[in-house]
Amino acid sequence: MKYIIALSLSLVLLSGCKSTEELTPVSKIKPGVAKEGTLANTKLISDATAGLEKITGASINDSELLKFVIQHPVGNVGSRSWREMWIIKKKNEATQFLITFKESGLDAADFEITKMNEKTSKKDCPQSLGGFEMGQSNVFIKECLGTPDYIDQNPDGRYVYLYNKPNGVVVTYLFSKENKFTKFAAYQDTNKK
Repeated sequence: MKYIIALSLSLVLLSGCKSTEELTPVSKIKPGVAKEGTLANTKLISDATAGLEKITGASINDSELLKFVIQHPVGNVGSRSWREMWIIKKKNEATQFLITFKESGLDAADFEITKMNEKTSKKDCPQSLGGFEMGQSNVFIKECLGTPDYIDQNPDGRYVYLYNKPNGVVVTYLFSKENKFTKFAAYQDTNKK
């Protein structure tokens, strides 16, 4: 499955990731040890999904979420820790998150979500600044172009990413309040030549 290959490659990129006291550092995980599924219960899955929705700014359907256990639990019952990779697979993008779970008693667990370094393959990005398709997410465009130089928020919930380019060129991407790309424009700022 192509997700396992991507998972193995992504794990190599996480060499600088912090580890908890009990878990082996992510950089020491051997490729191919991931197993599809999750060890989280229904409540923890719901809470972690809500956390991902807050990070991405978009709702996530169960069919868009792939879960892999990459480190099995270590420690004593009630204080065990484990790691999983959750991948949000939307139409034109796949975003990977490392989630570290730590039990805090027998019926509770805390978790930490870390967005992984390789979120979008650059080959999926368009070759030109105006090549993005209408309806693509703000996350996808940000992953292709980087953090915008400025974000202009409109009162109706829409917003614009502005990127300053050489020779005073400014490119803009308008997003709906649902975080979907709706319009592209480019202009030259004559004050910044």
